[in-house]
Amino acid sequence: MFKRAKPTGKGAVPDHLRDRFRYLDGLAPASALGPWRKLTAVAVGGLQHIGFASKSDLLLVVSVSGRGVVDCATGGKVARDDEEYHPDFGSLEAEGIGPLEGQQIRVAGTSGGGLSHATEDGWLIELHPLSWPEEEFFLCPPGQTMLWNPPAAEPELFKLRPLPSSLVAYGFSPTGKSFVIATSSDLEIYSRA
Repeated sequence: MFKRAKPTGKGAVPDHLRDRFRYLDGLAPASALGPWRKLTAVAVGGLQHIGFASKSDLLLVVSVSGRGVVDCATGGKVARDDEEYHPDFGSLEAEGIGPLEGQQIRVAGTSGGGLSHATEDGWLIELHPLSWPEEEFFLCPPGQTMLWNPPAAEPELFKLRPLPSSLVAYGFSPTGKSFVIATSSDLEIYSRA
């Protein structure tokens, strides 16, 4: 049987994490993100779902006004369809358009699902668990997390700028060379060489 932890009277943050959360809260948004750079921010009104094509940096974007495909390696818009479209909510898949035509793309967004929050070489994108109602993101280099770094090592976290509207989905591409943060109104695209 599990034992219930005794309340400390100090709130919901465990004692061993208090200093780390103070550190995270005190970080300013980073002007540089190590090897990563922000390619672009695209306005997408009514953004609902996003999903990467397999082994690719091509991103399918589903909004209230149709679908689009963005190449997250370049930030360029590749295809656009203005027809109203609803993904399969049971499987969380959407039909691709343009270079993704004929492919079923796994999506994440307002109906659930999720993109990868880690790359094969160890980069992480993490959401601060106590920042609600704001969403604060941290980009973590290999060997560190938002809440842990090796003993005697300085944290090398990158805090991202605040989001302009409600979070829809976020994560890395299958190649690990790009990541996106999608809100109900915008899509931020980051890339590395």
